[in-house]
Amino acid sequence: MNIATETIETKFQALLEEGQDILHESGWDGRKYYRHPSSIDYQRWCAEAGNLIFRVCGKKSVHYAAFERIMAQGVLNSYFLKDCIGVLQGAYNDFQDGFLIEIRNLIRAELLDDFLSQAEMLLEQGYYLAAASLGGAVLEDTLRKLCDKHSIAYPERTKIDTLNIELARAEIYDKLVQKEITAKADIRNNADHGHFDKFNSQDVEDMLRWVRRFVSEYLE
Repeated sequence: MNIATETIETKFQALLEEGQDILHESGWDGRKYYRHPSSIDYQRWCAEAGNLIFRVCGKKSVHYAAFERIMAQGVLNSYFLKDCIGVLQGAYNDFQDGFLIEIRNLIRAELLDDFLSQAEMLLEQGYYLAAASLGGAVLEDTLRKLCDKHSIAYPERTKIDTLNIELARAEIYDKLVQKEITAKADIRNNADHGHFDKFNSQDVEDMLRWVRRFVSEYLE
C-alpha cells in the first residue's frame, strides 16, 4: 500500500470511528436516539465526510449522489448522521475492494509525477545519471500499470523491453511510441551500468519530458 492510499484509508477509518462515537454518545440504539447529535459535530463531520467522498469517489459517483441527497433534506438535521455514516461506509468498502478504479489510477499517476519531479530536480543539480535511472524506473512502472489496466499478462520479473513488446502487440500504442520507449530504455540501461559516454544531460532532459507526456496521455 502506498502513502497516498494509506492516507485515504486512515481518513476513512478516522471519520467512521468518529461518527460511531457521536452516535454512541447520542444514545443511538439502531432505531432511535436518546438525544440528537450535536449540530456542530454533525455539520463538521458531514463537511469532512462529503469532501472525502467527493475527492475519492468523484462528483458523479453513486456515493456522492447519495450523500448529496441526504444533505438536501438534512443538512441542518443531525438525525441524518446515521444515514451519512452508511454512505461513507459504502464508499470505504468499495475503496478497499478496489472498485474505485479512477482514484487508484489517479493515485498512481500522482506518485509517478512525484518521482518524475525528483528526477528533474536531480538533473537540475547535475546528477543526470541518477535522473536517467529514476526516469527509466518511472517509465517501467508506467508500462506495468498499463499492462494491468488492459489485462495484459507479464512475468513478475521483467524489463521495459518485454512490457513494451506486449503493449505494442496489443495495440495500446503504435510502433513510433514503441520505438521511443526502446530509445528511452537504452538511456536508462546505460545510466544503470555507468556508461555515461553514451548519453548526455540533454538526452536525459528530453527523456524526462517525453516520459511525463507519456504518463499523462496513457495513464491518467
